[in-house]
Amino acid sequence: MNVYRRGSRIWFLSVCVFVVIILLFYLKQQSPPPTLEPLPGTYQYFRERDFYSKTHKLGAVSHCDTRFALDHALGNDEIRSTLKGLLASYATTMRELDTETWLAHGTLLGWYWNRKLMPWDTDIDVQMPAKDIAKLAVEYNMTEFVYPLPKTKSSRRYLLDINPHYSIVSFRDVANKIDGRWIDQTNGKFIDITAIHLDEVDLVSGPLTAMFCKDGHRYEKQDIYPLEQSDFEGVEVKVPAKSDKILREEYGARSLTNTRFHWYELFRPF
Repeated sequence: MNVYRRGSRIWFLSVCVFVVIILLFYLKQQSPPPTLEPLPGTYQYFRERDFYSKTHKLGAVSHCDTRFALDHALGNDEIRSTLKGLLASYATTMRELDTETWLAHGTLLGWYWNRKLMPWDTDIDVQMPAKDIAKLAVEYNMTEFVYPLPKTKSSRRYLLDINPHYSIVSFRDVANKIDGRWIDQTNGKFIDITAIHLDEVDLVSGPLTAMFCKDGHRYEKQDIYPLEQSDFEGVEVKVPAKSDKILREEYGARSLTNTRFHWYELFRPF
């Protein structure tokens, strides 16, 4: 009888140890990667005021530049019209300045699905080559541009602001992942601009094909180039050559097939 009890106790303890090991392994897999310490000598340049949505129709947070943010959250319609104005003014201005730029991240996902902003989007993301960010920093930084709003008789002022840390090419510069912003001075909504760099490590192994930005995203050169001309919210834009591959790697394969998300039903009309 004592042998039986001892055996049962050993079996029970073994099961407990096994469960604890499995639990620790699971928690390790689910835990976020360790946060890097800020790069010495840097500080966070861009700062936002966050407005939290009380409706499921929009994303959880709407960011506005602290210098121009209002004292209240923008309504859904105002956010949409502001984003469309930002997009049209930015795309037109970058063409006039002979600067290469293309849609990225969630904005590119909206383009993939229906050539429009996702219904819940509260911001716009674009990318551009590092050389063009440098050009804007030297020649046009802190320039204000006046642009007429689409389908209205009014106009708005937009500020091109390049992060002074744009030339730091390091994943450790965690406070300055955004290299520039195109800001609506009426309410502080903005377009995030991130620079794409060539990976110098490839200089040793062969032709330069790897590209990356400071927020940790990596690409093959042929995934982005040659850029394709397209339409987004009625505005002429450019998108990467292999947008579907980029989106799968960033958001997962289901992002291109799952038609229900965030209380909305998605469809591709083409």
